[in-house]
Amino acid sequence: MIEWLFMDIGSTFVDEEHCDNCRIMETLHQEKAPSKDEFLQRMKFYAKQNKDAYKCTLKEFGLNKMQWHSEYEKLYKGTHGVLEELHRKYKLGIIANQILGTEQRLANFGIRHFFDVIVASAEENIWKPDSRLFSIALERAKCSPINAYMVGDRLDNDIIPAIALGMKTIWVKQGWGGIGSIDILEKQPDIIISNFTDIINYI
Repeated sequence: MIEWLFMDIGSTFVDEEHCDNCRIMETLHQEKAPSKDEFLQRMKFYAKQNKDAYKCTLKEFGLNKMQWHSEYEKLYKGTHGVLEELHRKYKLGIIANQILGTEQRLANFGIRHFFDVIVASAEENIWKPDSRLFSIALERAKCSPINAYMVGDRLDNDIIPAIALGMKTIWVKQGWGGIGSIDILEKQPDIIISNFTDIINYI
């Protein structure tokens, strides 16, 4: 029986499009940078291989990583209502790669109270896809993997490690992670949705 829903944050229920665009534009100001079209084309190439599109493209062109502008993050439309409804039926948790201050950002969005467990990479000094981050969350929740869903946009960071631990999975096809390919996975997600708000139609 499913008791917990664990979720990623970025491009799962938080819209990062503006942040991402700002970082890409700043990246392209570097001396070795290609054209914007070429940079985006290479990002799509890596995203389709279920890889970190930005980091892989930086490495290819020998570019430096630019700052992430979290001040431009915003909730996808309808997120608050969906979390409110899910919270009535399940315990909710966070398993996410985030800079320091995750709880405060969730509070700023007005959704901190929906989450019973928050496990973020910067605070734990462990980054997905390392399964230890998932194990920490499950342990704090006192939840068996078979009684939990992992909801996320990245096949490599969210879905693959969760499946390996025995969790059920929901792939949210948003952001760069949404370009990924399930055809090259050994095991596929249990549920695939195009928008976070669609989760209500499945669980």
